Amino acid sequence: NAHPEFRMAMKDGELVIWDSVHPCYTVFHEQTETFSSLWSEYHDDFRQFLHIYSQDVACYGENLAYFPKGFIENMFFVSANPWVSFTSFDLNVANMDNFFAPVFTMGKYYTQGDKVLMPLAIQVHHAVCDGFHVG
Repeated sequence: NAHPEFRMAMKDGELVIWDSVHPCYTVFHEQTETFSSLWSEYHDDFRQFLHIYSQDVACYGENLAYFPKGFIENMFFVSANPWVSFTSFDLNVANMDNFFAPVFTMGKYYTQGDKVLMPLAIQVHHAVCDGFHVG
């Protein structure tokens, strides 16, 4: 939420900057091998956010609906693909011309020497954001 470029969206044909955006993340359902998208209210205090996140997963985590908690407009996307380690990841989003929310994708972690590394791909729309904001 620190960067307004990560909080931009098109609403009613106008560019808006949300006061805050909330993470929307994938929940994997092993029994059906499907995913749901669940969001949790953002909070500056990590412990408070972790509490909110834990409550949401406990309440909605087993629900197989695509958006079990419902959909909100002011969110950004976080997904994990823990089965694959990658050096590059490209996500194709329909109607990308009006999709300004950043997408963070994490991959399978691995060890390299005495370090544990995890790939992270950050996809942004160049109309509102560039490498300066991502770096």
